[in-house]
Amino acid sequence: MSSIVELDDKGRVLIPAEIRKRFRSRRFKVSARGNVVELVPLATVEQLRGKYRRLIRTEWEELEEKGEELAAKR
Repeated sequence: MSSIVELDDKGRVLIPAEIRKRFRSRRFKVSARGNVVELVPLATVEQLRGKYRRLIRTEWEELEEKGEELAAKR
């Protein structure tokens, strides 16, 4: 699946609806690798909640912040 998109005046890219629906994410890690720009969808805390419910003893906001820090390091 691929589409051709353009930047708007503010430098934003619109991700087509069919792709957004497929990944169900509003947050992405952006990387540049050579001549390629890569977007990797990040799971939300809500998406992870059921999977790790019994293991998590931390507030959701703190988990989101730690997830952002980890994604920024990669």
